[in-house]
Amino acid sequence: MIARSTFSRMCRRWNGVLAIALVIVAGSIADRTTGQPLPGVTVVIGTAHTVSRTDGSFRLSIAKPGAVVVSVNSDDVPPQQFNVKASSTAHMNLRVCSTTLDYNCGPPQ
Repeated sequence: MIARSTFSRMCRRWNGVLAIALVIVAGSIADRTTGQPLPGVTVVIGTAHTVSRTDGSFRLSIAKPGAVVVSVNSDDVPPQQFNVKASSTAHMNLRVCSTTLDYNCGPPQ
């Protein structure tokens, strides 16, 4: 436990503000052949992950902007990766191969 006087001295010495800048990555996932939104697709960037909603939309936060690899997959969507540049607020519309809607599903084009 820190003594009250020590804590007070520490607070007087440090007047800075701790700020963590997060990058919000939002977008949608749709079938590349039909354009139909794909719900339930897992979206992963580094250690951050989320699942697309019923309208195919997703949103997650990552620690810093820059080049990232976006990985997607689900029962209908084989694992696929996209190299993108995430700015301070990034929006991306991903067209992915879905085995349910595209019987010729192969790697993304």
